[in-house]
Amino acid sequence: MVKGSCLCKGVQYAVDGKVSDIGHCHCSKCRKISGVNSNGVVLAAARRFQWICGEDLVRHYSMEDGWTSAFCSTCGCPAPMPMPDGKLFWLPIGSLDEYPEINVVQHIYVGSKARWEIIGDDAPQYDTEVEEA
Repeated sequence: MVKGSCLCKGVQYAVDGKVSDIGHCHCSKCRKISGVNSNGVVLAAARRFQWICGEDLVRHYSMEDGWTSAFCSTCGCPAPMPMPDGKLFWLPIGSLDEYPEINVVQHIYVGSKARWEIIGDDAPQYDTEVEEA
């Protein structure tokens, strides 16, 4: 069981099963929403995701281009949100209460990373999003 929460503990969730390895997005939108170099996320199957409490505290911000973020309306922390297809949930890596044995497996939008950022691992890097096979 993987559990997570926001800073004020008003939003809490659990995943009954595994989460994906970590992906980092380095685009300007993810930098702004996270306040740091990149936005680290893991994915979980929607059928395995459950809100423990605080789903009613989650607010969404959507841009005209369709980019969306979710956050706790009390403390402002990034919150889980379903992916557009409804099959997966996007979980901010910093919201996990404990850290399962997972690794960083990719960096996307590295072509627009901040000039001062240095990526210090060996995970594959993509200028935009992951290329489809």
